[in-house]
Amino acid sequence: MKRFATALKAAQAQGIVGGKLIGNPDTNLSKVSEAIDADAETIIFLEQEKLLEVVNSSASGLIITTEEYAPRLPGKNLLIVEKPYFALMVLITYWQKLESINRSYIIHPSAVVASDIRYEGEVSIAPHAVIGEGCVLGKGVVISAGCSIGKNVSIGAGTMLYAGVIIYEDCIVGKNCILHSGCVIGADGFGFMLMEGTQQKIPQVGNVEIGDYVEIGANTCIDRATLGTTKIGKGTKIDNLVQIGHNCIIGEHSILCSQVGLAGSTIVGDYVYLAGQVGAAGHITIGTRAMVGAQSGIVGNVAENARFFGSPAMEAGEMKRIFVAQKHLPEMLRAFQKAKKNTSEQA
Repeated sequence: MKRFATALKAAQAQGIVGGKLIGNPDTNLSKVSEAIDADAETIIFLEQEKLLEVVNSSASGLIITTEEYAPRLPGKNLLIVEKPYFALMVLITYWQKLESINRSYIIHPSAVVASDIRYEGEVSIAPHAVIGEGCVLGKGVVISAGCSIGKNVSIGAGTMLYAGVIIYEDCIVGKNCILHSGCVIGADGFGFMLMEGTQQKIPQVGNVEIGDYVEIGANTCIDRATLGTTKIGKGTKIDNLVQIGHNCIIGEHSILCSQVGLAGSTIVGDYVYLAGQVGAAGHITIGTRAMVGAQSGIVGNVAENARFFGSPAMEAGEMKRIFVAQKHLPEMLRAFQKAKKNTSEQA
C-alpha cells in the first residue's frame, strides 16, 4: 500500500482520468493498493474476472473498472473507464508530481559540493552526496544520499538520482530521467590489448550521454566510450543489472530487460525490445523495432522488425522449426542406428 500526502476526492480523480463516476463524489482518497489491503481511502482497479470476488469484498473507497463489471459491484464507488490499470497509473503519476512540486529543495550540510557548480534552479542534495567541480544541475534535480557525481557532469531538469548512484566525470544526463540505486554511469570501458605477454589497458577517455526521459534500473552499468560517446536515446527504459559496454549506441524508446549484456560498439535501434539475459557480441547492429527473446545470444546483425531468439539467436520461425525437430531426435537416432545395423548385416 502506498499513501500520498495529498488526498483527492473521487470527483477530482474523475477529472484527472475521465470516465463516469458512480457513487459519492466527495469520498476522500489518499492511497493505492491491491484489493486485499484496501481501506476506505484506497483506490483499487478491476479488469479481470478472477479478481471480482476479492474486489467486491474489499473496503476500498473507489474501484476503477470497466462498464462490464459495474453491474456486479453493487453499492461501490466506481470510476468507469476503458483501461482501468492505465487510469490508475495516471492517478499515481499525478500524485507523484504533486509530491515533487511540494518537495523541499535543500542542500544538506553533510553534502560535499564544489564551489563552482552551476544551478539552473532549485535542487535537492541529500546527506553525504559528493558533487565535483564544473557540474551543471538543472531545475528540480534530486540527488539522494550517498551519490557521487564526478567533475563536469551535466544533469538535466527534473532528473531523480536515488541513493548511491555514481556518475563519472564528463557524462551528460538528460531531463526527467530516473537513475535507481547503485547504477554506475561512465566507468571505464573494458578495453585491453595484449602486448609483450601482458594485458595493457587502453585508456577510456570518452563519456556517456543519456537522453531525456530515460530510466535506468538498480545496479546497471553503462561504460564510457574509448574516445567518443556511449549513447542512450530518449525515452529508453533499462532494467536492473544490465551491462552496456563502451561505445554502444542505444536508440530511442527501447526496452532492455534485466541482465541484458551488450559488448562494446553494439548499435541498437529505436523501439527495440531485448528480453532478459540477452547477450550481444560487439560491433553488431540490432535494427529498429526488432524483438529478441530471453537468453538469446546475438552474434550477428539483426534486421529491422525481426523476431529472434535462441543461442545462437536465429530468426524466430527458423528457431521454432529447429525446436520442433529436436523433439524427434530420439526416434530419429533409433531409426538411424537400426538402419546402420541393417546395413552392416547386409554387408
